[in-house]
Amino acid sequence: MRYRGIVYFVFSIILLFVSSCGSDTETQPEPKSEWKGDASAFTENFEFRGVATDSLLYEKSQKIPFSGSLERKQANGDLSNEHYSTGVKHGLQVKHSLSGARSEATFVEGVLHGDVVTYDRQGRERTRMHYVRGTLAKLLPSSETNGSNID
Repeated sequence: MRYRGIVYFVFSIILLFVSSCGSDTETQPEPKSEWKGDASAFTENFEFRGVATDSLLYEKSQKIPFSGSLERKQANGDLSNEHYSTGVKHGLQVKHSLSGARSEATFVEGVLHGDVVTYDRQGRERTRMHYVRGTLAKLLPSSETNGSNID
């Protein structure tokens, strides 16, 4: 009887040890929340998964969609600052051209929502378009904007 108790005890310890050991292949590196690099490094580290219209951005080593900011330099020298939330653009996106011009657009859950503004090399506003949930609502000539937001 006592022998049977010792066997159960040893078996329980072994079972506990074996069940607590995980597989190293299931361990993923911590997801990044900020990334900087050029276009080729972006292609090496990230991918879009899903159907074209509903694809989400993932770090290749992750199983969850990317959330955070990206700074990506294109081969032509343009620089993009993008923000993602669970794999879709969310928040202010800014693109700077090598010439000094820039454009700004706001996304909400992957859809244009708010003003899309372009600026020339001297920082003067050239165009402003207002989007509501992905649909162009109003296009204003730069002379009518005077820096004001349209609701």
